[in-house]
Amino acid sequence: MVTIEDVLREYHPLGTCQQAPPKPPKMAKFNVYYWHRRYPTHKSLKPKARIDEKLKNGDFDYSPYAKYLEYEYWWMAEEIVEIRNSDKSDGWKKDAELEVYRDYKRRFDNLRKDFERDEQDRMESLLYSIQYYFSGRKEQVKDFVYNIAEGEISDVIKAYPKWIQQQNTLECPF
Repeated sequence: MVTIEDVLREYHPLGTCQQAPPKPPKMAKFNVYYWHRRYPTHKSLKPKARIDEKLKNGDFDYSPYAKYLEYEYWWMAEEIVEIRNSDKSDGWKKDAELEVYRDYKRRFDNLRKDFERDEQDRMESLLYSIQYYFSGRKEQVKDFVYNIAEGEISDVIKAYPKWIQQQNTLECPF
């Protein structure tokens, strides 16, 4: 008898993942461009909204697509276990498993692209918001966020004004 963990060791890049919740019901509207998404997308605030409101809204949080990708691996493993444990012929099992894997592979690829795009957008939004709200040059903001800042996003946002003030006093020509 095949288990979900056996299938995950075979198909998942890390060999294991956390158990996923039940699949959500199908969305009311079907969009041919976003068929691979099972959950609604996050609605970000406008670019010039207050930075604390954007933080509360979750605009800078880690992208949920990584979590959704893990769920998809679990659901694929459930379907493959059901096929492998059925009493059908071996030829039918191989064909059905290949079909399930092919469908989920397309979904994995699309969700991974969405994840990368969403993470990039969230990072650009954070950099823009810090620059817009606290001032500073784009290079200064990038240098601070990528090289100097530590901790959670709220800690980064709190530490930036002190840092930029110190940088401006160091660059003062008189």
